Amino acid sequence: MKKETYNYFDEFIKLSDCIVKSAEILRDTFDNFDIQKLEAKTAEVHGLENDADEIIHLLRNYLIKDFLPPIDREDIVLIGNKLDDIEDSIDEIMINLKIFNVTEIRSDVDLLADILMKTANSVKEIFMDFKNFKRNDETRRKIIEVNELEEQGDREYENVMTNLYKNEKNAINLMKWTSIYGWIEDAIDYCEQVSDCVENVILKNS
Repeated sequence: MKKETYNYFDEFIKLSDCIVKSAEILRDTFDNFDIQKLEAKTAEVHGLENDADEIIHLLRNYLIKDFLPPIDREDIVLIGNKLDDIEDSIDEIMINLKIFNVTEIRSDVDLLADILMKTANSVKEIFMDFKNFKRNDETRRKIIEVNELEEQGDREYENVMTNLYKNEKNAINLMKWTSIYGWIEDAIDYCEQVSDCVENVILKNS
């Protein structure tokens, strides 16, 4: 029986699937905020973050022994790290909702979280097509989509921060939501960074 070959592209899909699931939990947490359910939702996202860490660990271990990976080693490591950054950011948001003792959700966080969820889905779609990138224009289209969503995220981040500093009078709430909005923007930025990594691989191999 032939030994199954390790597939980096499939592992990238697994990582992006963890990210999509985490982004969906985060969006649902904001949409249907229930402090009684926060700990369980935080644990669920943290479990996905642990799954992502394990995928990264196995990927690096295999890469050390791989004689001829399908793309450059440094690109595989960089893509894995950037995907891990997205997952870590979402995990950090969930953990800090609990640490900050957030009891109410600001209504304007919904659109920013929705942009993150859409961007995460587009990143997953990039990796669904990535193994066929040399003959697949869909990958390039999805990269452009991620870039556009990141620009939308920048504009919305500016809007929510302006609104926060104009209207929030409580210094503690100001600190909490400055951090939360910032982590969501970071996660969206990491999505663009990983799509840029994929675009660089395409250019190098065209």
